[in-house]
Amino acid sequence: MQNVASTRRLNRRSRDALLAAAVLFLLGAALLVAGIGLHVVNLAVPSNSAFALYDLTRKSLLPLGGLLCFAAMLLALRAVSWRTDNALAWELGERLAAQLGQQFVFIRNISQRGIGYVDAALVSRHGVLLLRITRRRGDYYNAGGRWLRRERGGKWRTLRWNPTRELLASALRTKSTMQERGLDDLPIFAAVVFLRDEPEARIRSQAPAVPVVHASAFLAGLRDSYFAAQRLDARATQQAVNLLYQ
Repeated sequence: MQNVASTRRLNRRSRDALLAAAVLFLLGAALLVAGIGLHVVNLAVPSNSAFALYDLTRKSLLPLGGLLCFAAMLLALRAVSWRTDNALAWELGERLAAQLGQQFVFIRNISQRGIGYVDAALVSRHGVLLLRITRRRGDYYNAGGRWLRRERGGKWRTLRWNPTRELLASALRTKSTMQERGLDDLPIFAAVVFLRDEPEARIRSQAPAVPVVHASAFLAGLRDSYFAAQRLDARATQQAVNLLYQ
């Protein structure tokens, strides 16, 4: 199995964001300097008919420049913290590589406009399998699209974290994006994967909206869904790989 991540593209995106932040900061700094300069050197006197517009302009330049500088710093922070790989996805990919042949492509850390963020996708002639991967511990119950976790006192609590909802949204976006790019009949699957086995992570399910499996039972848990049939030819499979890897 090929375990890959398009780190070059994500690094380029980070550099582009840093460049945009630099340009935005310079623009904001120029506005601040201009605003301060217009306060220091009065180009119009109060008796001038245009003084009101002049005063409004110089007063507006200061907050606008400050806002642009602040936005530039936020953009720069986002650029330097851009995640170019997903350690959990890499770990799962390495575990699956020993079980799946070279016709399978495991793409990590997918982040694209239109699709959004996906931990990983397994692409083969079986279709595209979107994955949400977690290393969480605990006792979980998944009914349909609802997730509960047992607290220490034994009471079940609804989780804010909902991988099922995230995956279904990702599947819809991926399907739409693939259709826009000419892959109308691409089969999209999804699964939640727990890297920890029992007893560290116990999972009970009732009619789950998407399959939930332990990494150790990945193939067996998806045998009746994703791995049940080959649905794509070689050309469509490669197109799907190219679109998700770009």
